[in-house]
Amino acid sequence: MTFLDSPLCKRAIAVSTLAALSFLVSCSDNKVSQCNKLIKVANEAVSAVQNVTQTATPDNVAAMSQIATAADKAKADMQGLQIGDEQLKGFQTRFISMYTDTGKATRDLVAAAGAKDAAAAQTAFDALKTATDQEGPLVNQVNTYCTTN
Repeated sequence: MTFLDSPLCKRAIAVSTLAALSFLVSCSDNKVSQCNKLIKVANEAVSAVQNVTQTATPDNVAAMSQIATAADKAKADMQGLQIGDEQLKGFQTRFISMYTDTGKATRDLVAAAGAKDAAAAQTAFDALKTATDQEGPLVNQVNTYCTTN
């Protein structure tokens, strides 16, 4: 009987295989868990904005302020996530940037409306559109990454 045929060797191989599989599953769960955290914050931001916009009229300055507040909260929540996966960190950074730009543009739009400055309002609206246009492609990229192995 050789060492490779011994019960001790077979047991060692089985334990090593289980350890390796546990590590792989752990890494996989870690990515899934991190994806879920990122997606949860993004979904909460969308829900917060939808709650405001469903009942607000386009000229409702208070509603615009609530949208800025929602963007600020989403930014803070996204910054608070502990993400280890490098690809997800990149997505996290992009969400933070988008929420920062959205909050600033929305506040600028509120200020321009208060000052009745049409040019400033148009500039702020354009900045808001640029910021929010990032959301669809970013969400698609996150979903694609999070659903692949």
